Amino acid sequence: MRKVLLFLVVLLAGCGGNAQLAAPPTAPQTSTSDKLTPGEFQSRWWTWASQPSNSNPVSDTSGRFCMRDQPVEVWLLAGSLGDGPVERQCRVPAAKPLLAPAVNLAGEVSDCEKFMKGAQGEVLLDGSTQALTRVSATPFTYEARAGNPFGSQVGRVNSVGCGLYAWIGPPAAGEHELLIRGSAGGKEVDVKYKLIVGAD
Repeated sequence: MRKVLLFLVVLLAGCGGNAQLAAPPTAPQTSTSDKLTPGEFQSRWWTWASQPSNSNPVSDTSGRFCMRDQPVEVWLLAGSLGDGPVERQCRVPAAKPLLAPAVNLAGEVSDCEKFMKGAQGEVLLDGSTQALTRVSATPFTYEARAGNPFGSQVGRVNSVGCGLYAWIGPPAAGEHELLIRGSAGGKEVDVKYKLIVGAD
């Protein structure tokens, strides 16, 4: 199975570019929210991220596709394909928690074991560090669409996922900046989000 590697790295205004990334401690693998287990939220994230390249929220460089096919339980945020810094603006409904992987991967168990050894990252919302959940190799299933940028087969895909995920409680109405830094597998990606919460 072709492994898929994604990173989310977001730079906040005023943050230094030379900050060191810390590898967070291992967290319990039961869940990162009251609603979704790691298998469930990875299924939702990878289904959302595996849309056609011409309307994909991961390859998007402005944020215009961030609202496409969002799940009910949580608002998903994307990284990039590793081709340099990206800045996005995204309108987020009120009372929605956010899910943002600092680094993540879908592939095989052996891929995840190697990937997680060097995985590190941090997520900040308006300068406040958010807790990261370290997800080890976890089986899950997602739906991939034709023309997705990862080369995944079309339709239902059985995979194993891992990564460092931030589950953020619903932000207050108004504008926010989201910073995510991550690195693993020798790659890094930078994305800066301007979130407008409470927008219709």
